[in-house]
Amino acid sequence: MGTLRYYSTLRNFNNILAVSNQNLGLVMTGAGHYKNYSKNKDTCCKDTFQAEGRSVENWPKGDSTMQIWRCDGPQQPQPINYDPYKIRSPEVVVPPLPPSNAKPMLECARTKGPCSVKPVADPPPCPPPPPPPFPWIYVWGLASFFGLMGLIYKLYLWNEARIKLGENVPVWRPRRMIKRPFHHKDLPPCVQYLIIGAGAAAWAAYRSIIEHDKKAKVFFISKEDCLPYDRPPMSKHMWWNPDPPDIDKLNYMQNWKQKTMYLSECHKFMDPVKFYRTETGPAVSIATGWCVQRVDADYHVAWVKTLCGEQPIYYERCLLAPGSKPKQLSMFKSAPKPVRDRVCTLRTIRDLEIAYRSVKAAKHVVIIGGGSLGCELAWHLGRMNKMEKEVDPEKQPLEIVHIYKDKGIMAGVLPEYLGEWAAEKIKNEGVTVKPKTQVYDAFQSPDGRLELTLSDGSSLVTDYAFVAVGAEPRVELAEPSELELDDVNGGFLVNTELEARTHLYVAGDAASFYSQWKDTRLRLEHYLNAQELGHVAGSNMTGYWQACNIEPHFWLRFEDELQVEVVGEVGACMPTIGIFKQCTTEEMAKKTQAVESASGERPCYKKTDEYKNRYKRGMLMYLRDETVVGFVFWNMPPIEDRSAVATEILRAKPSYKDIDLLAELLGFVDTKCVYMKEEELVEPGPCIKNWRTF
Repeated sequence: MGTLRYYSTLRNFNNILAVSNQNLGLVMTGAGHYKNYSKNKDTCCKDTFQAEGRSVENWPKGDSTMQIWRCDGPQQPQPINYDPYKIRSPEVVVPPLPPSNAKPMLECARTKGPCSVKPVADPPPCPPPPPPPFPWIYVWGLASFFGLMGLIYKLYLWNEARIKLGENVPVWRPRRMIKRPFHHKDLPPCVQYLIIGAGAAAWAAYRSIIEHDKKAKVFFISKEDCLPYDRPPMSKHMWWNPDPPDIDKLNYMQNWKQKTMYLSECHKFMDPVKFYRTETGPAVSIATGWCVQRVDADYHVAWVKTLCGEQPIYYERCLLAPGSKPKQLSMFKSAPKPVRDRVCTLRTIRDLEIAYRSVKAAKHVVIIGGGSLGCELAWHLGRMNKMEKEVDPEKQPLEIVHIYKDKGIMAGVLPEYLGEWAAEKIKNEGVTVKPKTQVYDAFQSPDGRLELTLSDGSSLVTDYAFVAVGAEPRVELAEPSELELDDVNGGFLVNTELEARTHLYVAGDAASFYSQWKDTRLRLEHYLNAQELGHVAGSNMTGYWQACNIEPHFWLRFEDELQVEVVGEVGACMPTIGIFKQCTTEEMAKKTQAVESASGERPCYKKTDEYKNRYKRGMLMYLRDETVVGFVFWNMPPIEDRSAVATEILRAKPSYKDIDLLAELLGFVDTKCVYMKEEELVEPGPCIKNWRTF
């Protein structure tokens, strides 16, 4: 068995244990050397060598022989507590360990206390703080503020100079036409009720369809980029608004109440995609800004014009309500663009937006035409001029000229004496009237305005002109859709149920329908008639067959000054019977004579009170072969069912001999010369003195 050595390494020294089968001994040597971990060798605790004061011998000895240990006990007596198995360590000095400060430092700190550590020197005193810097930030802030104020003031002066020079006039441009829905793929491929158009006839047809079919799904296609709206306020109350028309609201004031031109709110129209996915109604949707090119009545398909061709829409029932378009004078059709930009026909909302801003910026306006549209527009513009003068007396009033070719207004309906009397109402609003005058030519003046050559040989320079000389039906769909036209009256040929083809109907200004009661064809261009035609067409689309036997019906209104209601067949060339209320008193006649005797000159008869009250209230009856075929209610108080009563009377074909009975039935006998205004009819409430206590 060989020699077995075991090494055990402690923290600071090594011990070697040797065991042999021949001898057993314990040799302890300090074989390890201390490592010096001290960084400062000059501390108070110096290194102490273990050999100091002792003899050092090499270990192990080279030639020494170890005594054999015997197992017998000692021969001499042993001391008390003698342990024979205690290993005896030779008194040999272990070689010194390498210098180290780890243990000596601990011993030094234990024996000598805190004085063994070299005291730390006090830190040097802090230098004095530097002086505070100059607050340049405040100087910079003040300089920036005053510099900014100076720049703003310079911009203000520059803007004021531009305003004085007329360079700061904003250029308004018409809004872009936006299609809704934007893409043609969002249009429904098939619908139950399809209405092409969004005028008065189309909306009346929709209301009639919903009335008769509670689960109807109606889809509109309109060429205009707005919702269905009411057209009459365009020539009346919209001009009294202080601001231009807002396409989102189209509000106006009437009888101190705010109203809107829109016939329905936007949220009531469903999205076309959602509308198509809806299985049952009631549901309504609209596609604005889209145009229908043709309608295939055999296959029940309407083809919508798109950017890449045509998009088909299949329908069960279809209504054409394209309406009418305004007529234009030939000299304006061939005129250059600067001239055409100063002429308006006032038919759509876009025309109103352009015309309103042009009139507000103009100093001179001309209205051409003596029909209902031209007369209402002239009167309301004159009243608008007065209202603006009351608000701002220093503002230069707008000069308005009304031109028509006859002696009086409404020459196709009213007799000449009544047309002249009604023209005085327009003249009283500050409008210059030019009867028996026509426009022969139009061109641009040297200063960029519009110059008109009149039939009396004079020229008229104006800033803007309205043309209201009538309208004609829109029949562009007739040829591609293979629909018949009326060569006499114009418009689409339809039967008495307003049906042009199977499940294809036409209503409104473009429908020439057959009247069973009159045994002739009629085409009516008035707003009230369009509503009646639309109602009949809508009921027939749902299966409630109803014949269209209506009478012409329309209004001419100058607010409280003049209200003319027409029912039946009327014409200036027809024989008429007029009955008027006697509103001229003897005091008025004496007053006129007194003025004549005092001045020595006869005053203008049209300016006297006698002439103003001569045709104040009355009624006209139009005859054909001694039969009354039409009525004109001249400034009579409005009654809701008067038109219905007049229609029933005309169906009975009364004779001119029944004038007294007709006047009594239609309320002429009870008509008064003077009526109290609505404000005066309202009874004042009780006077509450201590209103704070309530």
